[in-house]
Amino acid sequence: MNLSIKQLRAFLILSEHDSFTQAAKRFNLSQPAFSTIIASLEDEIGYRLFDRDTRKVELNANGIHFIDIARRLILDYDEAIDEITARSLGKEGTLTLSVLPSLAVEWLPEILTQYSITHPQTEIKLNDTQWNQCLQSVVNGQADLALTASQPATNIFDSHYLFSDKFYLLCHVNHPLGQKKKVTLNELYKYSFIGFSQRTSIRQYTDKLFERQGEPIKYALEVQQLTTMMGLISANYGIGITSGLTLFQFKHKNIAIIPFEGIDLERDIYLVSLKNRAQPSHVKLFSDFIINEALRFNSKIKTIQNSPV
Repeated sequence: MNLSIKQLRAFLILSEHDSFTQAAKRFNLSQPAFSTIIASLEDEIGYRLFDRDTRKVELNANGIHFIDIARRLILDYDEAIDEITARSLGKEGTLTLSVLPSLAVEWLPEILTQYSITHPQTEIKLNDTQWNQCLQSVVNGQADLALTASQPATNIFDSHYLFSDKFYLLCHVNHPLGQKKKVTLNELYKYSFIGFSQRTSIRQYTDKLFERQGEPIKYALEVQQLTTMMGLISANYGIGITSGLTLFQFKHKNIAIIPFEGIDLERDIYLVSLKNRAQPSHVKLFSDFIINEALRFNSKIKTIQNSPV
């Protein structure tokens, strides 16, 4: 079987339109020439991909199944071309890493700095976004890897556990809870509570914490950014919860950071890639580096999180 990238790209374009004329125009070919490409693809694979009538063309069951195959083949081809091009330019390659904003505050920058020193020819693109978008970017090929919380579906992703992240109470130093050494969740219900938005990983875990108490917390205000949370807490607007890896953001003279008592829920951090997608050598090298550094940093992180704050 001899499939061409041109055939596959033409197929995907036609799958997005309901006429050969529109698809051919987008492909910058005449309609007869475009139809010939689709016909040659169907001849090559041995079955029809579209149902046609005088008014429109649409995918049949075979065509729907073939979409994922075509996308994988094109993605592998594009990655190979990128790798060849990068090597011809003297680069090891380009990789894109999607990451939760809460992981990009302190730990990850140290990792990226170390890697850039030892691998200056690798271009790293960072996409800091919410947890669900991290995974979606890996699925659609916009990112090679993702750093995210909780283990994703094992039938779709390959994931490697890195470490666990604890949770802490944030409040003003003059708040009634501000001078306590430890707090319980039950103590929080009577105070104005600031939460991160529902699209964030920390919010998902905050909700789980209170679900375990049998009573959800009422949010007085919801924010998306760590800096917004820091400003509100330092102004004594209310109290909030954050993860250990973001504590650097809350080192402020007016903010008390207090460990919880009687909480065993932690946020597990994973390095994620798409299952059965071949990784270029420079992506695999970067993955191994993060995994090894996570092992080394694990004890450091635990020391920081278990120390008085």
